[in-house]
Amino acid sequence: MKRYLTVGALAGVALIVILAARSSGRTDVPERAEADLARTAVLGPSDVASATRADLIAGVPVSGTLDPAIDIRITSPAPEVLDAVVVKEGEAVRQGQVLARFRTSALEPAAASAEAQRRLAAADYERMQNLFTEGAVSQRDVESAEVALRAAEAAAAQAAKRLAEATVRAPVGGVIAARSVDAGDRVKDGDLMFRLVNVSELEFTATVPSEFAGSVRSGAPVVLAITGATGAGVGGRVSRVNATADPQTRQVQVYVTVTNADRRLVGGLYASGRVVLRQVQGAIAVPQAGVRRDAAGLSYVLIIADGRIARRDVRTGVVDEQASLVEITTGLTGGETVIVGPAEGLTPGQLITLAGGEG
Repeated sequence: MKRYLTVGALAGVALIVILAARSSGRTDVPERAEADLARTAVLGPSDVASATRADLIAGVPVSGTLDPAIDIRITSPAPEVLDAVVVKEGEAVRQGQVLARFRTSALEPAAASAEAQRRLAAADYERMQNLFTEGAVSQRDVESAEVALRAAEAAAAQAAKRLAEATVRAPVGGVIAARSVDAGDRVKDGDLMFRLVNVSELEFTATVPSEFAGSVRSGAPVVLAITGATGAGVGGRVSRVNATADPQTRQVQVYVTVTNADRRLVGGLYASGRVVLRQVQGAIAVPQAGVRRDAAGLSYVLIIADGRIARRDVRTGVVDEQASLVEITTGLTGGETVIVGPAEGLTPGQLITLAGGEG
């Protein structure tokens, strides 16, 4: 199971050569060579990695669903029969565009009658004001006429509103995501007719552990990868952070605004990514598995130098959990071969042979 193996055949052949040299009287083969060969370890390709330069992101992992920032449920304004439904699911509509029409056989006469009553009341009020000026009527008569006018105006406005609502229009531009009615249907007041969404801006809702809530602030950048989507990921910014944590999960809800002007994304997609807390470009980085701590708590890495294991004390910076990389701020210059596998049995100064490579 251990990937670090004492070189069997390789060391055996080398020892035979050493013994043969000694039996022939040669004394230029040091005894340390025998010990080194006996302790030589073999590392596979997966046991090492290079210290390379990389762009690193330290952040809080998030996952959730992208939903349209504008999602409107259009309901029936009155119990009535639909004469026509003129849009279909998936159809783009502009603000004010007609979506459906109700039957108006009763609404039009009611609106006309209410408007006629308003005009009569307005004329009567004006007449009373003139008569009051002439002293022919009392102030109370004028006030009564004004009350009647206000009532007639309210009735006319209500009737006109019902008639206007008989034509259902899009409150904003967007796409018809759902249509729940057809021409000829009799709907009740408040029945769902359409669901209208606008995906030019999406909202990503996620949760973060409460210990990160203080670090995640409005305006913080967010990088996301969309499950099932090809191409580069998308970016957004934190728009809101909930002020309370869920008492069950101790998670805090975070809301991220994602611009989608080209509408290449649709609502309902699952995404995962990070709220960016710190970002470093061109950092010297090694895999997280290559950074170790000694008994004193000091960070170090084991590298291969001149065919042997060497220890390098390091200081670390940004930890990119998603890429499993750690920034090395001091201790490495880049290009070193770092041991990332288990270190049991490995000691500084020990000879190393790379399987499939050079020692």
